[in-house]
Amino acid sequence: MKHLNKTIFAVTALAFSVSAYSLELRLGHTGAPTHHYQTISEEFAKEVNTQTNGELKVVIYPSDQLGNQLESTEGVMIGTHDMVLSSDTVLSNWFPDMAVLNLPFLINSGKDYTKVVEGPVGKHLESQVEQQGAVIIGWWENGIRHVTNSKHPIEKPEDLKALKIRVPEGEIYVDTFKTLGAGPTVLSFGELYSALQLKTVDGQENPVAHIVTQNFNEVQKYASKTAHIHMGSPLLINKGLLERIPEEHRATFLKIAREYGKKHVELVENLEAKQWAELEEKGMLINDVEPATFRETVQNVYDKTAKKVSPGLIEKVEYSLNN
Repeated sequence: MKHLNKTIFAVTALAFSVSAYSLELRLGHTGAPTHHYQTISEEFAKEVNTQTNGELKVVIYPSDQLGNQLESTEGVMIGTHDMVLSSDTVLSNWFPDMAVLNLPFLINSGKDYTKVVEGPVGKHLESQVEQQGAVIIGWWENGIRHVTNSKHPIEKPEDLKALKIRVPEGEIYVDTFKTLGAGPTVLSFGELYSALQLKTVDGQENPVAHIVTQNFNEVQKYASKTAHIHMGSPLLINKGLLERIPEEHRATFLKIAREYGKKHVELVENLEAKQWAELEEKGMLINDVEPATFRETVQNVYDKTAKKVSPGLIEKVEYSLNN
């Protein structure tokens, strides 16, 4: 009987130690608490918590609370940060091949983006990132970018001439807007609203969700649907941290992260019409743009990028889009 009691105690203690296991993962992103980054991240965190019986917890930090996107992405690679909703643009600072995803007028929708990143091009890019200590566990979404400014509508490339346009930390953005005749100015996202307010720059370019949730309509009169560049948001985790997640939860965690990439694309697509209408209600003047003349103007951006990325990579993206 004494021996049996010891056995029962040992089994109970083991059960307690297993059920008491938990790992908290901190996920940072640059969006406002009202941005779709927060919406999808909260849904993801809830799903992870449910499917791992609370043993994996994802805690969300919006608005660059853990550092701006560039700092957080580097932090994930070196192990000072757990997870970040990064961008292909930011990653192109370390991995030039990533820039193919930002070529102007190449990827024209979230569905286009998914076709590219879920195929051989995505696998190629994932392998490059993993060599630097981070793992892309999901190709999440940001959206198609459009230009806003405080001067006049943008209807043709000439309308951008001499306008100072804020762009993110990515060479392809600088090249694109220089080619279009604007004066691109690199600023972090956190500095953008005040730069627009103080007229340090005349305009900026972002998906409509950022225009709405950052209240850029308060400091910008005109929004032009240029749809010039798509930006994706790869979800990154530190490689060592991923390997520390117990095997039985790791597969579940990875599956959910992949699934939520597609969910994010759908969420962004469903929000866009409503967000444009909201901006119009708030007094922003919105105009459509015929992209053909813009597309013709940026050919040299393709030529320059082709010399910096792996041979044939642009063609592989085009093949993915057309097949």
